[in-house]
Amino acid sequence: MAVKFLRYFLILFLVIMVFLLTKNPYALHYKPKKGEQPSIELFDVKDYEILSTEINSIVFSKKIEKYEGYDKFYQINVLYKDKLNLISTLLSDKAVLRDSVLYFNDNVKYTRSDDLVLNTQSVQYNLKTKVLSSDTPFELIKKDMMTTGDSFVYQMQEGIIEANHVKSTIRMDK
Repeated sequence: MAVKFLRYFLILFLVIMVFLLTKNPYALHYKPKKGEQPSIELFDVKDYEILSTEINSIVFSKKIEKYEGYDKFYQINVLYKDKLNLISTLLSDKAVLRDSVLYFNDNVKYTRSDDLVLNTQSVQYNLKTKVLSSDTPFELIKKDMMTTGDSFVYQMQEGIIEANHVKSTIRMDK
């Protein structure tokens, strides 16, 4: 009886081994179409850019999804120190990194340590040229001045902002 059971067990074992050896290990799994699901998901991410003497920037994100050709960020917060030693913060609900350009979408808020605040719905930040730009209406506030416009280009290294269709109001105390 035991020999008969052992014979059936060995035959079953050999059949399973032959089956496994002839199959591609990934052929048994469903593969989604490209771009449908992220290849990597990260949660509660902190990324530091460190120069030889100091930390230059910090990126916080609640979730990052890596796809083929681009990355998606959720609840992103970027802290950056410029040449003038001003600390800038760029907040957004969503962002996409593609070809060295970070596209921020939904509730974008840029603040700087000298009380400059910029609100808009979407901006693009070029990582190579350090230029922040937008083609959507914006609101720029600095102390007693409020400026609105249709689009802007902000060269962060030089601190120069260029805007189109600008309306500015300055509040002056008597």
